[in-house]
Amino acid sequence: MIVITKNKLKNYWHCYLLIIAPLILVLIFNYYPIFNGFIHIFYRWNGDNIEEFIGMGNFVKMFHDTELWRSFVVVGIFIVSNLIKMIPPIITAVVLHHIISSRIQYFYRVLFVIPMIVPAIVGILIWKYYYEPNTGFINAFLRTIGILGPAETIQWLTNIKLVIPSLIFAGFPWVGAFGVLIYLSGLSNISKEIYEAADIDGAGPIRVFWCIEVPLIMTQIRINLILMIIGTIQSWQNVYLYLGESGGPGGIATVPGLLIFREAFAKGFFGYGCAIGFLLFLLTLLLTWVNNRYVRVKK
Repeated sequence: MIVITKNKLKNYWHCYLLIIAPLILVLIFNYYPIFNGFIHIFYRWNGDNIEEFIGMGNFVKMFHDTELWRSFVVVGIFIVSNLIKMIPPIITAVVLHHIISSRIQYFYRVLFVIPMIVPAIVGILIWKYYYEPNTGFINAFLRTIGILGPAETIQWLTNIKLVIPSLIFAGFPWVGAFGVLIYLSGLSNISKEIYEAADIDGAGPIRVFWCIEVPLIMTQIRINLILMIIGTIQSWQNVYLYLGESGGPGGIATVPGLLIFREAFAKGFFGYGCAIGFLLFLLTLLLTWVNNRYVRVKK
């Protein structure tokens, strides 16, 4: 236990003084908007001149908002699909880990890091172009292999049955550089003695993968799982860029984040948007707690 005495405070007062300025900035620009948003969940507020206290009115409105509950179903579908998308980075990291030549391994690591420099919005816009019915890459490819006729098109982002599958498929083969590097750092900590012992026992590559590598990178998998759940629940920008403010035909791909944006900035119901945001906060907190409580990592 560290004991802070008056003498230590006197000697290091300038250190405490230096952190006051960033602390004030964090309080103003991070915590004050959160606090202000929490206060306005009890108001009918248009962000400007209308500010009327309505108590639990926004929560009653949420309870009867079928579009809101449908948006949670959509985000649930995205969470399940993103769970599956966590598999390719793990396999890619294991393959990279087993490359014997350090130069070649370094070369592949660089190849995976370079896409991280490119803003994510660029990738989304490229995939949006892929889905273009007349000039996009996917329909052109299907015409080339004979699945589509010369004049046939598939409306990937306007057909109500194809919108959500198209959003899930975007980014294929889903090998995110961030995930690969995190798993690779975990794999690099596995000692050679463990692999030698597995080799003496006659364990093949698949058994080594399931019995050694996956258990020993469970900490990294858990971190990525938490980040994925939080990111998926809060994300709305990708849906907005692909489908616009409406969330696609009939609002089929509307997620809670996009609904907040639409209610606040399109309809002027900022108070209701804050209430939905508070609900998202509680849901994220609950899922994070469940993950920390029940997803155990055996050391």
